[in-house]
Amino acid sequence: MAETAPAVEPPAPLQVEYCPITGVPAEFNDLLPKDSDEYKRWKASQGGEVSVEEAAAALTLKDKDGNEIEKQLPGGKKKVKTKPQVIVDKNTRNKKKAITTVYGLDGFGVKLAEAAKLCGKKFASGAAVVKSPSEKDQIDIQGDCLERLPEFILKTYGESKGITKADLFFVEGKKKVPYFPDE
Repeated sequence: MAETAPAVEPPAPLQVEYCPITGVPAEFNDLLPKDSDEYKRWKASQGGEVSVEEAAAALTLKDKDGNEIEKQLPGGKKKVKTKPQVIVDKNTRNKKKAITTVYGLDGFGVKLAEAAKLCGKKFASGAAVVKSPSEKDQIDIQGDCLERLPEFILKTYGESKGITKADLFFVEGKKKVPYFPDE
C-alpha cells in the first residue's frame, strides 16, 4: 500500500502594514501615479518637502542687484488685475425668440448651476449652464429677461457675494454699457 507523506503545515499569513496616508503598503508608495492626490500627500509628508504648487508660488524674479521684479507680460507690459463683472446680453433666434445670456457670475463665487435653477424658477423659463465659444461657462435663459434680471441678481447675490450696481453691465450694439448709470 502507498505510504502517506507527513502533513505539511501551510505558511503563516504575512502581516502587512498599510500607510495611513495613502492606504497602500508602504513599499508601493513610490509606485503610485505622480499626479494622484495620495502620492502628493505622501511626498509632502516625507521629510518636509515642498509641494509643486507651493514651490511655483515661491518663485520670484530678481534683477542684478537682488531686488524683486514684478512679473510682466511679453513686451514689458504689466498684467492688470481686472475687477470681476456680470455681463447680461440678449440674443434673438428664430426671429421672435430671445435668449438672455449672463457672463461673469462665477467671478464672484456664484455656483452657476444653482443660479441657473433659480433663474429658471424666477422667470418661468428654461435656464442652463453652457460653455461659450471662449471656453467660459455662462447661463442661457430662454426668453427676454433683460429688464428684470439685474435686479434679481442684486437681490439674490448682492450682499452674500459682493455684487454691486457698478458690477452689472449689458451689451448694447456690441458695446458694454453699465446697467445702472451713475446714481
